[in-house]
Amino acid sequence: MTELTARKLLLDLVTARPHTRFSISALCRAGEIVGLSGPSIRMATTRLNEEGVLDRDGRGTYTLHPDRLRTYPHVEHWEDRHLSVVPWNGRWVAVENSATARTDRATLRHHERALQLLGFRAWRGSLHVRPDNLRDGVDGLRRTLRNTGMAPGAGAFGIDQLDPATDRELRRLWDTGELVARLDRTADELTRSRDRLSTLSAEEFARESLLLGSRAIATIVHDPLLPEELCDPEPHRRLVALTRSYQETAQAVWGRLLGLDEPN
Repeated sequence: MTELTARKLLLDLVTARPHTRFSISALCRAGEIVGLSGPSIRMATTRLNEEGVLDRDGRGTYTLHPDRLRTYPHVEHWEDRHLSVVPWNGRWVAVENSATARTDRATLRHHERALQLLGFRAWRGSLHVRPDNLRDGVDGLRRTLRNTGMAPGAGAFGIDQLDPATDRELRRLWDTGELVARLDRTADELTRSRDRLSTLSAEEFARESLLLGSRAIATIVHDPLLPEELCDPEPHRRLVALTRSYQETAQAVWGRLLGLDEPN
């Protein structure tokens, strides 16, 4: 499992309840539940406030400032991502980025993260491609990529009329067997955790649900949403339904432990 840091804990909590005001005592209590010290929580809270990610009011409570997180729109709408898929006509979308210097590591890192979140795969040098099967087409992907961190000098465009051999080459860029297996594994983990709920204390389930829920949402957000011609969409839909139900239970448990209102 990925190590849970104070920063990750705070981001998981506030992005799950973007309209909730968190007192520092509630945040420290959350840290205590997962085995993190109060000073580490206070330090992470201060840093996120300095970065503008958390807003602090005069009463000493904190709320999320989502505009400071480039990836927040992807996480915010994790339940509805599959609704953006439209029938595929065989066309592809490509992003080309030979203009960014290899030494500009920060720009390249943001660029690569944006491509990964939108399901692109590397192909032939500086090109990355994905099927053109998302609502709003190339224009919509171009806007989303720019907002998510695509390099300023990169370009996005459509590709069609490929010869059959090249088209087959593109279709093999995704390991669809592993994609489906990852979705199924995560769904099975949630099911086992939910079935064990009656045997765990509230604190034990809270700890477990934070890690599993976060991993499930990350799995959903990083699914490339391939057309059904390339990958069966049902495992994604199953995981979304399970995660929605699991998160409702987890949020109720966390809310009681921290004395929070129900999330909006």
